Amino acid sequence: MSSLRPRLIGLVAQQQIISVVRDRRTLFSAIVLPFLILPLMMLGLPLLMGGLFEREAETVSAIAVVGKANMPAELIVLIEANKVVLTEVEDPYALVEAGDYLAALEIPAGFSDLLSQEGEGPSLKLYSKPTSMRSDLISGKLQQAINSYEQEIVAERLAAAGLDRDVLKPLKIERIDASSEAEKNSGMLAWLIPFFMIMWTYTGGQMAAIDATAGEKERGTLEALLVSPVRRSEAVVGKFLATLTFGLSSAIMAILGYFVGGAIMSGVLIRRMGDDAVEIVSMMSGSLSLNWQTALMLILTSLLIAGFIAAILLSIAMFARNYKQAQSYIAPLTFLIIIPAMALQFAEFFTFGNAIYAVPILNALLLIDAIIKGNATVIATIITWVSLIIFTGLLLMFAHSNFKRETVLFRT
Repeated sequence: MSSLRPRLIGLVAQQQIISVVRDRRTLFSAIVLPFLILPLMMLGLPLLMGGLFEREAETVSAIAVVGKANMPAELIVLIEANKVVLTEVEDPYALVEAGDYLAALEIPAGFSDLLSQEGEGPSLKLYSKPTSMRSDLISGKLQQAINSYEQEIVAERLAAAGLDRDVLKPLKIERIDASSEAEKNSGMLAWLIPFFMIMWTYTGGQMAAIDATAGEKERGTLEALLVSPVRRSEAVVGKFLATLTFGLSSAIMAILGYFVGGAIMSGVLIRRMGDDAVEIVSMMSGSLSLNWQTALMLILTSLLIAGFIAAILLSIAMFARNYKQAQSYIAPLTFLIIIPAMALQFAEFFTFGNAIYAVPILNALLLIDAIIKGNATVIATIITWVSLIIFTGLLLMFAHSNFKRETVLFRT
């Protein structure tokens, strides 16, 4: 590339940014939506699920039963205390399979006699559909009552033998959380942070990249740019900066949305659901906090991955004749982001060498995850940053070479 003139690069970038900003739907998708989607997901899902579980727990459930006459009165009382109505039927399997009942219980003949004998006790059959959340919840009511009845029997037998119930627990396990403070605060779903950061970087950058290439071809404004005093290299860099701006803006809004969602979770959920919400807040990274060093590392990594994604989007969208074709060209890139991002939740099961941090996208996902958990190493950080800079530079050189080819710019 010949020497670049910052003023003209700035004008190209400015013109491109203004072009995208004029479309309010695009602006909403790139800026507002990333900020809203994470808090809505973090708050809406637990509140919805918590409300459904609470309602189901308070609802009287009809459960099919075979051999109700064989049930001890104590067991019936325990089951009905869980807001359950037992209905005698003949074919529990068929009824649960058809969805007429969400759960069913079968009591064998002579249940009480078998229970009083030594050795292995009688077998109860509990019919349910584990794939159905409601069926699983209602069968859980039965399971809870049966467990309580079983504990009563064990207590009676131990008392008759002159033994204390603690004899069944000769050992106690004290679980100690050895996680660092950052790992505790990041929660089990911390992998969602790099996932959404990169996904929104891709989404925001995609809109600007298509508008800067295929969009200009459709509007007929590309020719005016080519005959202007702006060099091809300056046009490419200007479009790259505009794409980078929207990609990075979407990522930053997603990060802000995550922290806002976490702050609201810590207040609203715990007040709404009590102590039961503490585990949910922890799991969803609701207590996540970063110091200035890790925040700076996170911002720099976001900037570099946004640059890489912007460069690859421009390089591909440049070959499209129109907006629709550009979308079809770029669509397969989604899988290159989603697949490693989804696999990130299983990263702890594998041992990675430092070479993995040279692989674009995957390296950023791993590094962002490590930054959040407070265990990012210097060598991994350097390799990731250098790799992203090198690949971004190569992609920009590729885009510049194609921007000089008339067969690419004016495909018919």
